[in-house]
Amino acid sequence: MTRESGFDEVFDSQATFRVLLGSLSRPGSLGSLPQRPYPSAPHGLCPPALSILRTMCDHRVCFSVGSSADRQEWISYLAMNLSTPFRPVEEADYVLFNGESFEQDFTRLKRGTLEYPERSATALVCVRGLSDAELAGGRELRVSGPGVKGTNVLAVQGLDARYLEERFAANRFYPMGIDLLLVDSQGTVAGLPRTSVVEAS
Repeated sequence: MTRESGFDEVFDSQATFRVLLGSLSRPGSLGSLPQRPYPSAPHGLCPPALSILRTMCDHRVCFSVGSSADRQEWISYLAMNLSTPFRPVEEADYVLFNGESFEQDFTRLKRGTLEYPERSATALVCVRGLSDAELAGGRELRVSGPGVKGTNVLAVQGLDARYLEERFAANRFYPMGIDLLLVDSQGTVAGLPRTSVVEAS
């Protein structure tokens, strides 16, 4: 396994940050991340997730991954490509999951406190596809709340429904909670902050 190249720490980070900011400020809308080749990405890890973590993580921010079958390979790959420490799930600021099957570690994400709600985790979930049109075998998400005029609708493939159920449970005691980013292998991303109401069908 070799360290990935092709990501510009200045220009790509700025572009990625703008897309993420737009996705979280307009929940349920779709953004497109810069496409960069990451040929060594392990199975199940959508390559654009690395661009997100490279943008959001530094030595003061820690990461973890859920308990997928490829967990150790994911950890080794990310540790080689990030300048940020690995920590247990319950301590990490950013945690990466495979959306295909629910990982129980999702229930252990830190949710902040009433005094410091910002000390919570962001869950980054890799899915097969995201679109504003119907996807075969996918589910429809209807997103409302702050930042949304009416309702935003998006389709997602490869997302176990339990992620949405546990997200709802984690966000019951606002302002505590978790924020969620969905991303696919094409670099399409959608933000679901804790303030959003998400209904799945």
